[in-house]
Amino acid sequence: MIKSIVIACFLFLFCNQLLADWPVGKNRTTLIPTYTYFRSAKYFDSTGKVIGFGPGDHFASNTFSLYFAHGLSRRLDLIVNLPYTSVSSSSNGVTQSKAGFGDAQIGLALHFPLKDLKQFITTKAIFILPLYQNVKEPYLGFASKGFQLAANYSFNPLPHTYLITEASYTRYFDQVTGPNQFGYSITCGTMFLDYNYISANLSGIISSSAEKGFNTNLLVNKDFSYGKISLAYGRKIFRNITPYIQGFYTIYGRNAGVGYGASLFAIIKLP
Repeated sequence: MIKSIVIACFLFLFCNQLLADWPVGKNRTTLIPTYTYFRSAKYFDSTGKVIGFGPGDHFASNTFSLYFAHGLSRRLDLIVNLPYTSVSSSSNGVTQSKAGFGDAQIGLALHFPLKDLKQFITTKAIFILPLYQNVKEPYLGFASKGFQLAANYSFNPLPHTYLITEASYTRYFDQVTGPNQFGYSITCGTMFLDYNYISANLSGIISSSAEKGFNTNLLVNKDFSYGKISLAYGRKIFRNITPYIQGFYTIYGRNAGVGYGASLFAIIKLP
């Protein structure tokens, strides 16, 4: 049960990039390669109480992903995300591990500019396609196709700063019990001292399903919630390349893992 709770938390932990959601630009491309490390040795129970795993038990993962965005027009972007994950779960002295491609995402982002291109409303439609099957634990996801709709509002509250508020709805539809998931994200960022960047993010997921029980099979672990905070620092080293380092921690939850970790990623703009 504990393994499933932690994996469920991990699956949705890295879906939000700390980026201002402005249009990429017609015929322009943005690439974001990312490496993320995640570890957990505690979990929130159904009442939100933090409970530790057994002595020496833990869950850890290493994820490599490539995010791709290409401007089809000044307002319409094609977006793709491809993750590769390696997980290791230790319970009662027994360690299980697995690696493979996770849930690929492909979709469109449509931007609506406001007030001299300084504010944007963005809507997204994303198809989720699992690139794995749940045959042997630990699982890499729900192994279910899904669809996500999201909308956000981006603007510059002060010079050299940005703020984004986003809401999303995700439905996994290969099983009648879903789940249905509602997400939120609030991101703020600023530039200082000539191309140094810092950003903060608060985000969370509420996952609901008629299936309330838990099992070592991830497909039946569908009812949970959590929230996390992230902090990132980056510096532009070339005209079109800005590397970042990011840390994150789960601050509340229900039937979800208490996790912490770090990411290294770079924003690469082409041409």
